[in-house]
Amino acid sequence: MRIRTAIAATALTGAGLVAVAAPAMAMGSGNPYQDMQTGVTYTVYEPTFTAGLKQQHVGPNLAGAPGIEQNLLALYGKKHGRNMNITEGNPMSSDIGVGELVKTTTIQGRTAKVYAYCDPESKKKCTLACVSKYGGHVDVTLPGGPGLRDTRVWVETVGPEAISGQQLIKVAQGLKPVGS
Repeated sequence: MRIRTAIAATALTGAGLVAVAAPAMAMGSGNPYQDMQTGVTYTVYEPTFTAGLKQQHVGPNLAGAPGIEQNLLALYGKKHGRNMNITEGNPMSSDIGVGELVKTTTIQGRTAKVYAYCDPESKKKCTLACVSKYGGHVDVTLPGGPGLRDTRVWVETVGPEAISGQQLIKVAQGLKPVGS
């Protein structure tokens, strides 16, 4: 009897977790970016360039803060290899790494800032080239589509096999609203 109760409790807990994510993933179009758009009021952007990294996951960021509209989290590459992630929302429900500003550029008419996660103990100047050594991110707020709000986007790479700062910028430049 105890085993049946434990199994039932586990199944209900799992069903509850799925139900929490369901509103953003309700449509089942086969495109996780499009599915996410059905559940949020900000514009969801999809990358057209991924630096050769394969998509591992696209869906709601379940680690987000309560009371904030679900953010999108997309993971590309390998956990312990070349990787990047894209987080989208308005507002953001989590924080991103603290880095040193190494470049400012324009993406879709908006100011984008590129940060590198340089070694604070290093005497060397932190530059865009440091992104491929230590990681970093692009931070930009992209325009909202018809009837939707603007979207803050972070494109981030971490670890010793991070993609380059130029590739991060290229990923951000290639973001397009779903359905366009």
